[in-house]
This record gives sequence, C-alpha cells and structure tokens, in this order.
Amino acid sequence: MAHRKVYLAVGRKNTRIYRFDPLDGDTRVVDNVPAYAAGYTAMGAQYRGDDKEPLLLAISDNKLVTIDVADGTVGDEVVDGLPSGMTWYDGDLDADGKILFVVSDPNVPSYSIDVTAKTAAVGKLPGSGRWDDFAHHPKNGRLISVEGDNGDLLHIDPQKEPMKTVLKGQVFEPAEASSSAGSRTSYSATFFDDDGNFYAVDSAGNVNHLDLTGQAVPDRAERVGGGKIPVDDLEVMNGAGRITPLPVPPSYDDILVSKKFNSSWDSYDPRGKVYSFELTLTAVSVRSGKGEDVRRFRISFDLPTVAGTKVVASGVDVIYQDGKAYIDAQADQLLPAGKSRPITVQITAPGDPGKLPHEYPLDGLKATRLA
Repeated sequence: MAHRKVYLAVGRKNTRIYRFDPLDGDTRVVDNVPAYAAGYTAMGAQYRGDDKEPLLLAISDNKLVTIDVADGTVGDEVVDGLPSGMTWYDGDLDADGKILFVVSDPNVPSYSIDVTAKTAAVGKLPGSGRWDDFAHHPKNGRLISVEGDNGDLLHIDPQKEPMKTVLKGQVFEPAEASSSAGSRTSYSATFFDDDGNFYAVDSAGNVNHLDLTGQAVPDRAERVGGGKIPVDDLEVMNGAGRITPLPVPPSYDDILVSKKFNSSWDSYDPRGKVYSFELTLTAVSVRSGKGEDVRRFRISFDLPTVAGTKVVASGVDVIYQDGKAYIDAQADQLLPAGKSRPITVQITAPGDPGKLPHEYPLDGLKATRLA
C-alpha cells in the first residue's frame, strides 16, 4: 500500500502531524489533528485502503499514541510491558500493520508492540549510534536506517545484538539539527517508495534520496529538492508511510506565484465547470527573497483525481496524482531574476455545476524552480 504523501511528526513537544509530498515539497500541518503535548516519536503507518488515510501509531513514554488523520483524533493507551521514562527514536510497523518495532538508547532493549493487544515483548539491544528512524525495504523487508553523525547506511537486524550492520560508510551527508532548542543531528524520518527508492529526512528538513532498487548500494546519496522542507523551524522527530514512485524529478526550490480568477462556465462533457485563472510566476526565491533566473518551473495545487478532471495550459505537461495537479514546463523558458510572467490555465472540474463553487479555490497553490 502506498500513497503520494508521507507523514512527519514535527516538534519535540506539542507534536503535530505534517503531510509531506516528496514531489513538490508541499509540507502542511494537518489542521484537524490536534497537538500532542507530551510529544511522540517511533511512528508507523497502518494503511486501510488506497482511498483512505492511514492510521498512524507512535510511542510516547510507555503509551501507544493512535493518530487518526481522517477523523482528526489523537488518543493514547498504556502498553503492558513497555517501560516508562524512556525516549523512543526508531519505529516502523510490519507489513501486516500489527507489530510496531521500536528502539530507544543503545543499551536499552528494543520492543515489539502488538498494537491491538497493547502489549510489548522485549528484544535485543540496538547498540551504538545516532540512528533515529528506520523503514522496511518493500522488496526484501530489511530495516534500513542512516547514522546521523557520519551518514553511514545501516541494516538493522532485530535478531542480532547489536542490531546495526554498516552496509556502506558515509553515503549520506552528516545530518543537520533544526534551529529549535535541543534538536538532534539525526536522520529522523525515513521511508521508501514501492520500487525500493529510499528517502531520509534529517532533523532540519533536508531530504535525501538513495537508489536501493537493485542489489548494489550507490556510493553517495543525493540531496534533493533545492532546499529544506518548511516545518516552521521545528524539529522533524519521525516519519511514517510509503510513497508511489515519483513520475518526475522533485523540486522544493519555491518561487513566488499569485493567482487571478478570470471566469467560470458550465461544461457538458464532462458535466461540471471550467475555471479560467491567470497564474503569475515571479523569479524570486520564497526562502531568500532574492531574484533568481528560472528556466523551467513546476506549478502544483490541489485537484481531485477523478475521471474528467483536466488542466489545460500552453507549453506544459500535466500530471494528476493523489488529489493534486503538477504542471511542468516542457522546455527551457527563461524568466530573468525578479521578472514576472503570466500563464493562463483552464481547469475542468466534474460535478453538479449548481454545487461547484463559482471560483475554484486552488488550495495548495505553489511554484518551484526546476532549473
């Protein structure tokens, strides 16, 4: 089971869930899920169907925290056999979504938690290192992690003591800490896509990719996106989920974009409405506020992936996936630093014209520089 987005636990205390899209770097707090004051880590995702949000399960002290992203509820229950007074770092659910395997400090035993019975079984000692999350490889099931201090790629074997085996040294850059007080320098959120591409996010929000689809381990991971993902300078604590393979290269190098609604009219094939917008790109970095040349761009926004949905604009390729539209420039189109250009976009939204809004909201509208 995989979706386009994964979930990040952000903030050491008053932890919030953020939904992260690895394609365009869209990172949003899930507003309907309340903060959890005590904080949690060691999180896994229990998928409930292709068209449903997963149930997130995490650990805080000796409690199992259940986060229902769809219903917006957060609850906790004490786990029988799980010691209190511990901070848990690594966590992932097994393929059946029944056992959450968690790891704390080097000399504290690991635990396998039956998430239905709320019971914990003691396991092996993890051993040394600062590895703060792991994820199951979709093909071979091995737990893969990254050492934060030196970027070593690790295989974690729950049956060995210590659990850690270095697959290859210094594959990743050393992790960065966030600017929040007490932040660890760790790779705190890891996940795979269905093909075996591995992603690791450090505490500061840097996203890294490593191709583990074959037998060989590459010498170096690539830092992707062109910038940190925006989490309000908080610490990324953990991550959960698996994604569908990315159809185009990712970019998180945000540039300015604004919209002007032109008009809307009813459509009959498909039945629904057509909305016309003028989207204006400005070659200025959102993060730095400085002008930068833009040769290729991506525009993205929320758009239900249903039959009949359509986006039309000149000189672009359009992809619809998991409730979003991605509009990529087909070729280099130089926009000099600080300059702006308008792009006319028409969106066809199927449905009852009487119930569709007069102006389509274009939630999540953003633009990124591809080159």
